[in-house]
Amino acid sequence: MTILEWITALTPIVAVLILLVIMRLPASVAMPLSLVTTAILAFFVWQLDATRIMAATLQGLVIAVTTVWIVYGAIGMMNTMKEGGGMNAIRSGFVNITPDPRIQVLIVGWLFVSFIEGASGFGTPATVAAPLLIALGFPPIAAVVIALSADVSAVTFGAVGTPALIGIGNGLSLDVNQPESIAFLTEVVLQTVLIDMVVGLFIPFILILMLTRFFSKEKSIKPALEVFPIAIVAALLYSVPAYIWTLILGFEFGGMLGGLTGLVILVAMARKGILMPKRVWTFDGYADELEPSTEKVTIKSNTRELPQWKAWAPYLILTIFLVLTRTVPFLNELSRSVRINLPNILGVEGISTSWEPFYSPGFMFILTIIATFFLHNMSWSQVTSVFKATTFGIVGTVITLAASVPMVRIFIHSENGGAGLASMPVELATAAADTFGGVWPLVAPWIGALGAFVSGSATFSNMMFSSLTTNVAESVGLDNTLALSMQMAGANAGNMICVLNVVAVASVAGLLGKEGTIIRYTLMPMIYYVTATGVIGLILGMFFLN
Repeated sequence: MTILEWITALTPIVAVLILLVIMRLPASVAMPLSLVTTAILAFFVWQLDATRIMAATLQGLVIAVTTVWIVYGAIGMMNTMKEGGGMNAIRSGFVNITPDPRIQVLIVGWLFVSFIEGASGFGTPATVAAPLLIALGFPPIAAVVIALSADVSAVTFGAVGTPALIGIGNGLSLDVNQPESIAFLTEVVLQTVLIDMVVGLFIPFILILMLTRFFSKEKSIKPALEVFPIAIVAALLYSVPAYIWTLILGFEFGGMLGGLTGLVILVAMARKGILMPKRVWTFDGYADELEPSTEKVTIKSNTRELPQWKAWAPYLILTIFLVLTRTVPFLNELSRSVRINLPNILGVEGISTSWEPFYSPGFMFILTIIATFFLHNMSWSQVTSVFKATTFGIVGTVITLAASVPMVRIFIHSENGGAGLASMPVELATAAADTFGGVWPLVAPWIGALGAFVSGSATFSNMMFSSLTTNVAESVGLDNTLALSMQMAGANAGNMICVLNVVAVASVAGLLGKEGTIIRYTLMPMIYYVTATGVIGLILGMFFLN
């Protein structure tokens, strides 16, 4: 390829990096500019037919609508929980479990974050968990760093399977309504979870280590070492159930039910004192009392306090809706009875898409929101407030998605141009195979992390690079499942330093302007996770799967 062709192929990556990261433009501005730049260079340099570019753009817009449907439901449910008092009740419940911040990190920062990631995704875990940690007495910067750094393992599942279904599924142009496609995606997810069982085993401990080393008065690692055993147990309390639930119900439920299972078990252990530290540690040092206080703490709020069962019921309802529509044949057929098919868009062969709106997790979120309105006895003004906040709150997300997804589709469908080149990811894959082919498992996680960092989402990282990854794997004789799991794990880690997530949680915690400081802290666990993943993948590729 010529220099100009190289620049064109790298445009979806470089343009986002320059506009979003270096120039610090908002994503709602950076992504449309990146789309326009990619389309222009694809037309003039790759010499793609205008009809093909338009077909890929329209395909991307439809996929963006399917994603917005899920995002709207996920954020709407968060707003419903806040407005109806459910989130406040959950916060108060966490306060009274243990006074030790180290254990609160494991319960709220690790397992609750994993649960929220599996249920909602799209940046909501950190924005929900950070205020909870601040309410528990954590310094704001510590709360933000922990909430972001903890949101890694469960990103494999995202919002009920979105990173695999929409990310890898669309990146490889799979028909995710076919059993063989679901079986393949399940295999990739399970492989990623197995790798995470090793790499993610130390993430909870690293969270506590950062807490005691950087955010306490004494700045010591000793308090972290005291809870090393329970930190390791907490890691397994997520990953093992997540793997088992994926085997039983599918990867749409692994993160949500894995986090919930671990959360229930660890809370029970904390109440019983199993593996709990002998001394209560605080940010100022060890507390005088060795036993946790029995005094109940109530967090002041403008909303009424709900009983715990009512506060958690919406998540149970969501789980039931998802399970029933995916396991009961009659409900499965009913929810999939409406399907929008767009084959060969604008007559361009191979550029097609489809959507089942009532089978989508987005519809399950909407049903759950409606049920929550009644369950929590919300007033009409509260209902109106939820829909207003959600609708106006996702405007920027809609603009970003409407630009980023078509850009990725042009990138993927850039073959058959007048320049006589293969598609952009294939050309990049060929060059990557020649340069890094022998150590691709070591490189793939960094590619995934870069994609999540610049695009703002592990889902879009998977969408952008899945084709490239499989092409490289085929070029060097590497197992596709292993290669994709490496990329997926890297995208998970990139979620820690994702600019959009950092900005969102910083604004919630009142730390706007401190994004650089936040990223400097979250870079440490991110680099560990990506490096360790690459090493494990390299070993597997060399000795087991090559």
